[in-house]
Amino acid sequence: MRVLVTGASGFVGTYLVMKLAERGHQVYACMRNRSNAFQEPVNNLFFDLSDESMLFDAMEIAKPEGVIHLAAQSEVRVAWADPMQTLITNAGHTVTLLKSIIKLSPYARVITVGSSEEYGWTGKLGAPLTEEDACLPQNPYATSKLAAGQLALQIASHNDLNLIHARPFNHFGPGQREGFVISDFASQIARIESLKAPPIIRIGNLSAERDFTDVRDVVDAYIKLLETETGRGVYNICSGKPIKIKEILDFFVLQSRLPIEIQSDPSKFRKSEVPLFVGSSNKLVQATGWKPIRDFENSLTETLDWWRRGNVIKN
Repeated sequence: MRVLVTGASGFVGTYLVMKLAERGHQVYACMRNRSNAFQEPVNNLFFDLSDESMLFDAMEIAKPEGVIHLAAQSEVRVAWADPMQTLITNAGHTVTLLKSIIKLSPYARVITVGSSEEYGWTGKLGAPLTEEDACLPQNPYATSKLAAGQLALQIASHNDLNLIHARPFNHFGPGQREGFVISDFASQIARIESLKAPPIIRIGNLSAERDFTDVRDVVDAYIKLLETETGRGVYNICSGKPIKIKEILDFFVLQSRLPIEIQSDPSKFRKSEVPLFVGSSNKLVQATGWKPIRDFENSLTETLDWWRRGNVIKN
């Protein structure tokens, strides 16, 4: 299958492009920076989604049978600082991409990637969230992703596009930048071990429970959705198993090669913390047979080792 991937050079995109190529797909990797180019057999396309002309040119070249739209502004902090640009990037560019698909590849299977943050305050129900649960987003990033998904599904229905809106819950793994809880813990441990930082980790609320999945399992879910005939709609991607943040930190501290002091930091406590936020992937499992297969603690160790290998300095 000819598959176009936006945001191909990002954390998830890098894993996805390589896995698609490994499975024999003809991959067109879209990115802005030429320094992130993939080697053959991957085809590289360099442009910004804000440039509609270049997007249509890329679509003409790729003539995709499948599209996976990963490109996004994904930092909550940045979204609070500039809500309008986040909305334009995440919702506006999704609409522009769909316009190009309708015109040039109307029969392509399309996967837009949203976020579990779309459910927001509904997480307070304390039960695994399904695709039928209400979305009550609590920050501009989550709102932009909900808007992108709703627009995508409406446009798909109106134009008879074969479109899936995926909602991945927390995912992590080697290569994830700082700004996410597991990569933050792992990078701090690596800095401490390399004597680049004092042996102190400052923490917020550790009692929260979240649903984590290895990025490679998430990528497998995207590929299952691409390769399997499923109905248009929303699909959660998650483990269905809540993990306490404290358990993750305790694991990393035990793995540390140096003693570490844990200090509470009031500035790290989030105002709208939902104690338990976990999803149900039953719809995805029933439609595709997907299930996460990677051991959680092994994935934590691999993430820590990635930071230990000098990536702590590069990032």
